[in-house]
Parts: sequence; C-alpha cells; structure tokens
Amino acid sequence: MFHKFVFVTAVPTITYDDKLKSPQSLRGGQKFVIETTIGGVPTPKTSWTRNGQPLTPSGQLSIDVTPTSSKLTISDASTDHTGSYILKAENAVGSATAEFTITIKGCYFRYYHSTNTEQLNG
Repeated sequence: MFHKFVFVTAVPTITYDDKLKSPQSLRGGQKFVIETTIGGVPTPKTSWTRNGQPLTPSGQLSIDVTPTSSKLTISDASTDHTGSYILKAENAVGSATAEFTITIKGCYFRYYHSTNTEQLNG
C-alpha cells in the first residue's frame, strides 16, 4: 500500500483598502492606520520598513501582527512620519510587498482658551 502526501503551499499575499494604493496626505496630529490581510502557506513572516530602514514601534507608532494580518498605527502624526512604508510578507515559497506613501503636512496645535471670569481685586 502506497500513501501519497500532498503538501499545499501558497505564495504570500497582502490585501488592503484600495484608497491606500494612492499617496496619503495628512495634517500633523492626526491618527493614521494601515490595516492589511496576509495570506500564504506556510504562514508568512512580516516586516515593515520606512524609507528603507527597519521600522520599530515607538510612542507614536505601533505594529500589531497576527498570523493573518498586520496593522501599522501612527497615533499622533508628525512630519517625521513622512515617507515610503513597505510591508513585506515572506515564506518558504516566495514573498510579497505592499508600499504606502504618506506625507504629513504642517503641525496641528490644539488651542485652549481659558474662560476664567474671576475678577482680580487690587
């Protein structure tokens, strides 16, 4: 008796909202999220770069990864976040990349006006 084993493999895929396929322009201070769905067998490993440099989480930037997704969040965008972000998904049978161009314009300042009605007596 012979047994046949079939091993299924699939090159990684990255899918995301079509609006992110064009360059994104934001004002400083805004929150920006890139949500992607990752496919492939075996499960791909993912990595993010910005302007060719590995991206690491910081106070304003977080990366959430599951076996089927990767999400990049910029919580308080500044001009330092402007650039080309690339997500790479890679497994034993291949790789896929997705590029996101983000431009942050100016700074957003919150202005608080005090409405103190107390009078000063001299």
